[in-house]
Amino acid sequence: MANTMTTYAKIVNLNEETFGKVKEIFETEGENSSDVKVVNHFNKLFGTEFNDTDNYMGREWMDENIGSKWIRIEFGDVEYTPEVDLVLETAWNVPTEYIQKVVEVLNELDKNIVAYGTYEDEGYSPVGAFVYGYDYDDIEDYDDVDSDRVWEDDDYMEEMYDALYEHRDSLYESYLEVIEERKLEEN
Repeated sequence: MANTMTTYAKIVNLNEETFGKVKEIFETEGENSSDVKVVNHFNKLFGTEFNDTDNYMGREWMDENIGSKWIRIEFGDVEYTPEVDLVLETAWNVPTEYIQKVVEVLNELDKNIVAYGTYEDEGYSPVGAFVYGYDYDDIEDYDDVDSDRVWEDDDYMEEMYDALYEHRDSLYESYLEVIEERKLEEN
């Protein structure tokens, strides 16, 4: 059985138009569900024509376009907000190709849209953080984790998460610095 990788992604800098696009491509299973209809989602995101019967995504397509052989996506925002949260569960890997595609599609409307967040394997090896934006990507494992100790010491687990969130924020700050440098170079 494959380990489950959970990725917590935040998509930021949305305006009403781009939020509308997010809401359109992340259609959920129903009014009280946060589970995204994956087949419909992929068709909107990738321009494919998959269905649940005779034209389903194969393993090779999933590995190439998603970064994992399967994915479960949670999206719960129904009212406009400038940032939305996604919870992605996959087999073994961070779905980097998928996150990059989401950002690419949204960057067609607004180049300021960014996705950043954290990932953790169910055994806490690896854990890390990422940032994807227009012409920008960074993903780094957070290596200072004693994956055995996480299970035994609640205080250590809390410290590990605090450090992981600092790592995430540091990557995002680095992204913002690059954006400022680009703006200065343009002027």
